[in-house]
Amino acid sequence: MIPIPRRLCTLLISAVIGAAAGSVMADSRPDITVAVAKNPSRLDPMAENSNVNARVMKNVLETLIYTDSQNNGALTPGLAEKWQLIDDKTLEFSLRQNVQCHNGETFDAEDVAFSLGPERFLGEQAPGWAIAQPYLGGLDRVEVVNAHRVRIHFKQADPLLELRFANWMSEMVCKDAFEAAGSWESWLKQPVGTGPYRLAEVKHGDYIKLEAFDQYWSDQAPAKSVTFKEVPEIAARIAGLKTGEYQIVTELTPDQFALLQDDPNTQIAGGPVRIIRVIAFDEQHPQLKNPKMRQALSYAIDRELIVDALYQGHASVPNGLQMKVFGNLYVPDHQGTPYDPDKARQLLKEAGYKGEEISYRYLQDYYTGEVNTAQILVDMWRQVGLNVKLELKENWGQIEDAPEGRGIFNWSNSAEYPDPLGQIYRLYGPEGWFQRNKTYQSDAFNQWGEQLKSTDKAKRVEAMRELLEIYERQDPPGTYLHTLPMLYGVRANLQWTPTDNPFMDLGARMLRIQG
Repeated sequence: MIPIPRRLCTLLISAVIGAAAGSVMADSRPDITVAVAKNPSRLDPMAENSNVNARVMKNVLETLIYTDSQNNGALTPGLAEKWQLIDDKTLEFSLRQNVQCHNGETFDAEDVAFSLGPERFLGEQAPGWAIAQPYLGGLDRVEVVNAHRVRIHFKQADPLLELRFANWMSEMVCKDAFEAAGSWESWLKQPVGTGPYRLAEVKHGDYIKLEAFDQYWSDQAPAKSVTFKEVPEIAARIAGLKTGEYQIVTELTPDQFALLQDDPNTQIAGGPVRIIRVIAFDEQHPQLKNPKMRQALSYAIDRELIVDALYQGHASVPNGLQMKVFGNLYVPDHQGTPYDPDKARQLLKEAGYKGEEISYRYLQDYYTGEVNTAQILVDMWRQVGLNVKLELKENWGQIEDAPEGRGIFNWSNSAEYPDPLGQIYRLYGPEGWFQRNKTYQSDAFNQWGEQLKSTDKAKRVEAMRELLEIYERQDPPGTYLHTLPMLYGVRANLQWTPTDNPFMDLGARMLRIQG
């Protein structure tokens, strides 16, 4: 007989006891089905940066620091028990001990180093580099001090070091499981993390099923399983909620509230999140190369009318592409773009526009109220003389990967950090999607954006003012519409508090289940 090492024997016994205890608990917990319009197709955040990915995968993959949306975004311990700034470009984390990965391995500093290393992120050849670069591109190296202490070094001073590891794209993965997958594409089918739920089954185009991970380091998941079921039609989602087939449904609009408000078994949850709905302009389109054309499109929009007609107080028009969560980087005296159809007509005349067709690509309510918003916008543009043609697309690939003929397309601008570096410059700067895909180029925008990275507050405020001016009035890459509400229908026996971002946190922090 081959002797079993003492440590391995202890782990095996603990796993057996934990599994037995967990199965008793899990049997008493309900299964939850969430009806969604769309699920992600690639499950690692560094392979698909989307609202629908965040909604699902942040239940599976966790960050070193937790952002408490119920406490004004306070930073609290996550996978790290504590952290400290060594200097303005170095952050040290002390990791929790006895945290298990979903494959049974212990999570430690090597997993942090791997999550951010060249096999997954660091360097232009890494598979996650292109998508995660706008978030973590300043990373220089990860230093493993010991099994539970790690130092993360950036190339230059960074005003957002802590925020970067408390938000989207800094989710940690488990090294052994990644290597066992054998390839990036295999890994994307079932990433392994440390969250309260683990991935159990994925059927693309149909559902993603999570199961409670009963060796979780904190409070146990309140549901035995959570299935994110694709139900594209909102009417079918609402009908399923009322019958109890679904426990939560997504992408409601206020005009549908009446179908649920008189039902004692359903309730409405949610509100605006840290996202601004925008439309983007592709300056490669023949009719949009002239900035006056893009300015005209913006001045022709009655944003207040859209908010009043579609959202009934559940959304608002921001003061430009900025949010009050930016704190002292918010520019209160900035003047947003007014509704001025006469100015729009004058700009079209100055641009020499002759009524040529401009395409406008959108999806079937990926965003709340997307179809209705697109139809309203086309009518507003028609009233000032713009000939905009709606093009309904089936998926993001048809919008992002096929630029021929693309003029206008729908987008959203998330404030991934409560700072403009997490929104306007992350998205429209040289590392963002728009400049990388050549829908927008601006040297002036980039110069002011680099100043926004300064640790000098006065310089940062000045840079933000200039970026807003360029975005809205000088050389616009798009234009803002309104804050984005995420509204849900929920069965009455669920006490669930949505976050202020796309993440549907269905762990014990935010969810209680009665009966």
